[in-house]
Amino acid sequence: MYSYSLAIVSSLFILATWVNPLMGQNPADMPMRQVMSGAQELIGQGDYASAAPYLDQLEIRFADEGNPEIAKILEQFGFVRGVGYVQNFAKTGEMSNMQKAADAFGSFAEKYPENENAVSAMQQRTTCLRALAGTDPSKWLEAAAVIETLLDENQPFKKKIVKRSELMNLYFGRAQCYHITQNWVKGERAFADLLKFSDLAKDQDRAAYAVSCMVEMFVQTKRIDDVFPLLPRLSGDTPARFDLRLNVNLMQGAEILKEQERHVEASLLYALTMTTEEIVSFYTSREASIASQIERVETFITNQGRRIPPRRLSALKETINQLAMKVTSARSHLKLAQSTPSFTTILRWRKSDNFQACKREWESFWAFYWLYQDFPEHEMVENFLYAAFASANTVKFRDKSIELGEAYLKNKKLNNFRADVTFIMSNAYRQEAQNQLKIVQELQSSLASVDKQKAADAKQLASDYYDRFFELCDDFLGSSPDDKYARDFIGMMGSEYFKRQQFEALLKKFAGFENGDLVPGTGYINLEGLNSGAMATANYMSGLALLATGNFDHAKPLLGAVVGVSLEGLPLDEAALREN
Repeated sequence: MYSYSLAIVSSLFILATWVNPLMGQNPADMPMRQVMSGAQELIGQGDYASAAPYLDQLEIRFADEGNPEIAKILEQFGFVRGVGYVQNFAKTGEMSNMQKAADAFGSFAEKYPENENAVSAMQQRTTCLRALAGTDPSKWLEAAAVIETLLDENQPFKKKIVKRSELMNLYFGRAQCYHITQNWVKGERAFADLLKFSDLAKDQDRAAYAVSCMVEMFVQTKRIDDVFPLLPRLSGDTPARFDLRLNVNLMQGAEILKEQERHVEASLLYALTMTTEEIVSFYTSREASIASQIERVETFITNQGRRIPPRRLSALKETINQLAMKVTSARSHLKLAQSTPSFTTILRWRKSDNFQACKREWESFWAFYWLYQDFPEHEMVENFLYAAFASANTVKFRDKSIELGEAYLKNKKLNNFRADVTFIMSNAYRQEAQNQLKIVQELQSSLASVDKQKAADAKQLASDYYDRFFELCDDFLGSSPDDKYARDFIGMMGSEYFKRQQFEALLKKFAGFENGDLVPGTGYINLEGLNSGAMATANYMSGLALLATGNFDHAKPLLGAVVGVSLEGLPLDEAALREN
């Protein structure tokens, strides 16, 4: 224990000459005079970082000293001790210095609550604790408790905070603490207070952050209807608007609405959701922009430093500090976004699907179409392609339907929807062939050479489409004779043969008749694995074709095979046959 009077201590600080300590010498090993002179000199130089260990020694050596005069000295330098460790952290990056700073500020504010620097010490303590929370999450709530004390109207501290910027930092810090820890019970008031104060201060960034916190809270607590009054505030390119958590929660909120079949409202939240790529792009640009601002200010100080008034110089350095914090924040957001798996494809898939649920068919089609075009190697590409194909058919966009259908059928790895796509494409080819034949018919009486050429082109296109149609039907029946669509394919081909009166072609393909003779074991009626419905249709159409060509003897057994009885007295019409 040391018993120095105020006069003695004061004289030591006034009269002592700086004694440079030995390299690596520990202040704990120094005599009191050297400790005090070293602390004085370093503080005078503004080197609080180097002074901190000396001030620690003063705190230790005078810890139990009951002398009020000594207490006055300790109070004078107590705040500086915390600042010193913050400076040490800035130099070394060692988090232990930040913990020491937090302890020093906390001890100072506790011992000297009436000191003019007590409020500042508590503010600095919260900053240190929030920095430490990166490795120790419990520090968030510790920081929140300090801020609650500072903002408590019943405590003496808040009225001492006169700067609006300091109050803003406190409201923001408290909201951040509860947001990160997802303490929604205490956070709801904190978020609301931050929003209110940000509006008063016209701080759009902080207001946007408050809204982001509230959106997440309402989504996570399933209070989805409370989100909508906040949405107009999410306009603009504020940093908070590009917060990863906000956008993930917007997407989650949209899913909740979709499950409730509130598709229009879900579309709004989907539209507001930023992708990871957009977030990365924003913070990459923001980091570069702020770094450039810092460089300009630093260059100005370097070139004009001696001419700048002290107050102006101090303000410029504070600007650099503020910009540095923004850079750190931007880098943190950027790193998080870069390390987060992209949810872009999932977001776009859900948006497209929701368009479809809203009956916004054209928007749905184009959303699915570009999803397929942009992500051709994605694990869900088959779903993207089929959805785009189905939507193209819904809006009757024939060209895109054929384009997408052919792309699907060309890829032999895609099989989940192959039967449906083949059936739809067969109908599409048939319809296109019929359309071209209509053009031929309309132009056949024209004598103009241009029309004759159009007619010839249309006739060729019709032939090409028919070739694709029959080829597709044959390929499907050859690979999937037992599929539910087999009967439909037989029926479609038979119908086209009858329309065109190509009975011989039908009989060859269906029944194995060639040049009027039956070729055993050929034709669809002999195809192994062909299901009963398709087999009946093939027999029926073959029988009708034989009747049409006057071959009644061969027709009877084929038609009889359809109904399973003798044909004597039985009407040979399709309705009667289907009933049986």
